[in-house]
Amino acid sequence: MNISKCDICKKKLKGDPVRAGIGIFREKDFCFDCGKPILDFLKKHKFINKENKK
Repeated sequence: MNISKCDICKKKLKGDPVRAGIGIFREKDFCFDCGKPILDFLKKHKFINKENKK
């Protein structure tokens, strides 16, 4: 079992984390509260146009 923590606030991640990064090795996991500003920035500057849903 893999227990992940948010790379900003160090809270235990529940559910699907917000994952941001370049490539496989530089990805970081964030809780939704810490990841929301990152997602908003990426959407505003058109780096992403939708969230990935599995």
